[in-house]
Amino acid sequence: MKFASLAAAAAVCAAFVLAPAANASGLNDCIQMGKQANEALNAAQPGQAADAARAQITAGRTFCASGMYVQGVARYTKALQLLGKS
Repeated sequence: MKFASLAAAAAVCAAFVLAPAANASGLNDCIQMGKQANEALNAAQPGQAADAARAQITAGRTFCASGMYVQGVARYTKALQLLGKS
């Protein structure tokens, strides 16, 4: 019984130690993808694809700012696809 509670405590501690590293990685992904998407948008011709990509970039920025990095990166990826860069 004591072993189980010790193992559970160790798992909780490990989660707190590893969570910032995972978040930092997600934040870095958001930053890099955001830069790529903005550069692609700046180079794009005006039109419906650019408008749709702009909306995806805005959503990506919102998700990333809220700490929802996976969703933010997905929106940036979609923007790049719309612009033909992915």
